[in-house]
Amino acid sequence: MSKPRLRREADLLLHRGTRAANGDYPVSRARRPAAVQRLIGALGNIMLSDAAPFMEKFVAGKVFHLLQEPRAIATKPATPVPLGPQLQFALRNLALAGGPFAEVAAAINDLAKNLEWVASKTGPFASINIEHTHAHAMVAGISGVEERDDVALGLTVMAPYSRFPDHIQYRSRVFLALSDCEFSCDDKGWQRASIGSIFFNEAGHTVAMRCTARPLLAAWCHLER
Repeated sequence: MSKPRLRREADLLLHRGTRAANGDYPVSRARRPAAVQRLIGALGNIMLSDAAPFMEKFVAGKVFHLLQEPRAIATKPATPVPLGPQLQFALRNLALAGGPFAEVAAAINDLAKNLEWVASKTGPFASINIEHTHAHAMVAGISGVEERDDVALGLTVMAPYSRFPDHIQYRSRVFLALSDCEFSCDDKGWQRASIGSIFFNEAGHTVAMRCTARPLLAAWCHLER
């Protein structure tokens, strides 16, 4: 029996949002919002810490170096957050971890309603109804709150007992677990993750993620060029 064909895509987002395509939301060169800066700073403190593995820290370091210079800020109305209860459950657990994790939780909570949350399509080995049990949001990047084309910094939330489809990425990406979950990166098989676990997936390699009884929350970043 032949293996299912893996979808080859530029990133987790099959749909990159509407703003870049039709200019629905006004974009300005205003100062970076405090919640965005708070989230970038807190995520950077974790991904660039001494505990971060070498490749993860190397790639994330390039991303956060570029993020030191703010870009255009998109203003969009507050919207309902998909999987809101699951996200809030994950944020409460994240806040209990304290330190930079509590900072991340507070910043995501403040920013969530102003992010453009989108869902990918299903694919090989995905759980049933995965299109309705996960959502991605771009904090900084194409269609992000901070509109820019050099890097991507995003979030993913998944409902309990969900599995994201296997897919091959064009860009090397770093994942930061903000909940208990599992990642399959760089063809190394499934690896357990807890809050603060960091994974690297090299460009051209397969990646997937899944969770059991608790929602998955993760941050991820990559260079666009």
